[in-house]
Amino acid sequence: MTLQNQIDKNLVRYMELIPGTSAFIDARSPGSDKKDNFCIIGAGVAESTRQHVHIRETSGFNIGAAGQPPGIKNSLHSHRTAELFLVFKGQFRFYWGNDGEHEAVLSHGDVISIPTNLFRGFEVVGRDYGFMYSVLGGDDSGGGVIWHPKVIEDSQGYGLYLKADGTLVDTHLGDAPPSENELMPLLTKEELSQFDTYTAQEMMPFVALAKDYVPVKQDFEGVDYQQYALTGHPLAGYDFQVKSADEVSIHAYKLNNQVALPKHIRKEKQVLINYTGDTKVTVEQNGQKAEVVLTTGDVFNVPEGAAISLQNLRGESLTYCILGSDRPEQPEVLA
Repeated sequence: MTLQNQIDKNLVRYMELIPGTSAFIDARSPGSDKKDNFCIIGAGVAESTRQHVHIRETSGFNIGAAGQPPGIKNSLHSHRTAELFLVFKGQFRFYWGNDGEHEAVLSHGDVISIPTNLFRGFEVVGRDYGFMYSVLGGDDSGGGVIWHPKVIEDSQGYGLYLKADGTLVDTHLGDAPPSENELMPLLTKEELSQFDTYTAQEMMPFVALAKDYVPVKQDFEGVDYQQYALTGHPLAGYDFQVKSADEVSIHAYKLNNQVALPKHIRKEKQVLINYTGDTKVTVEQNGQKAEVVLTTGDVFNVPEGAAISLQNLRGESLTYCILGSDRPEQPEVLA
């Protein structure tokens, strides 16, 4: 396989994303029935085996996305592994706690790392369609979704059943209804009491607002650009704005006026999400060289071990770099 072919296999264009409309048990419940779920890299926590997955191979984390019109919710759930969100379009009201009693509204460019062992949900507010990327720590995403009992109860009667093994049965598409003893058991009151909660003020350290991004010491000297370290471990070499042990970290590069970052290589697995503008990525590996232009919303799964350089093509571009470690090392700059 040529390097160009490998790049093409690892590139997911925003305009070519394929949604799933019944990825989870709440997908037909009123108020949650018009949402799209996307598996971009890895199957994530999608419960439906029919969900389209763009790139199946993972290396320490999954990347997905949620898209939905105003007023539509993703219901209360929890995870055993990290769940981080990057808001791309619209405004999302995040709510959390056993009753969804706390909330915060985030918009374009805002990042949140939601703690584990915490029920959370989100809905689009305002007038515009909402879309955001999600990053899930781990290759297997910790065994899927833990649903609030009310979500499972409210889903009854709409043809979707969650089995105890975490798989989804869809009787509307011809699946046989599961027996009572095959169904996912509801959490008890005692089990619910073991989940955490945070006030809105206590949640703010887990949020990096786009307006408050703080530039950090640059990895690439002598280049006129801005670099942000958004989420990562508190003991990491980078001074992350959100200090959280998530197994992944999120960085961002803001480039202007055709500025280019030099050729470099990282030890960690990396994925680029081009948020704004056009960014040319040059990839070199095993004596081969190829290029790809990332436009707004595109996701590029960088081949492991490859050296890359990034160049802004016009105006301003902002590119997020997701790394497969919350304590990443600085990149090695190559001649």
